[in-house]
Amino acid sequence: MNRTKRRLGRKGILLAVALTALLAAGCGGKKEPVKTSEAETSAPAETGTRAESGTATQELPNPMAEVKDVLAFEAIGVHMVLPEGAEDTSFFIINQEVADARFSLDGVAYTYRASDTAEDFAGIFERFKDEAISRNYDYGETSLEVLIKTTDSGGRLASWEWGSTKYTLYTAAQVDDDTITDLTMHLVELSQYEK
Repeated sequence: MNRTKRRLGRKGILLAVALTALLAAGCGGKKEPVKTSEAETSAPAETGTRAESGTATQELPNPMAEVKDVLAFEAIGVHMVLPEGAEDTSFFIINQEVADARFSLDGVAYTYRASDTAEDFAGIFERFKDEAISRNYDYGETSLEVLIKTTDSGGRLASWEWGSTKYTLYTAAQVDDDTITDLTMHLVELSQYEK
């Protein structure tokens, strides 16, 4: 009996060593880089990304096209106006359907987006706290709801719709309720000429 245990013990050890060696040999393969839509749409790239298909490479288009100003957004059916005093402005059209204006106001960076066709384009991949600020805006016979949510990290995301166009305003900064509400309601008013 003792002899049988020894043989099984030796065989077990040899089997374990062999399996470990096979496992280690299989783990040395080349890993593909992970690509996320956030990385592709959150910042403009200087050049496209190369993707291998067999032995040939092909250029992937950058989904963000820089444009001169907010007037370029009219081409995709979006009317946007930045607040007076906006600094460090840059403007992009993402995938030919999302207007993206970036600016700073009173030292706080904001991303202001709008689309006439896209559904979910805020580009925020964080969890939100349960409580939210809700405001109504009435203009003539039009009434709309503005929703301002706070991310777990303290950032703010405001959203509203004028006609068929959806708008979002985001900042990663921890601004107080009055600051984000006042700016959002001002942008709602500036965007009221949407169809």
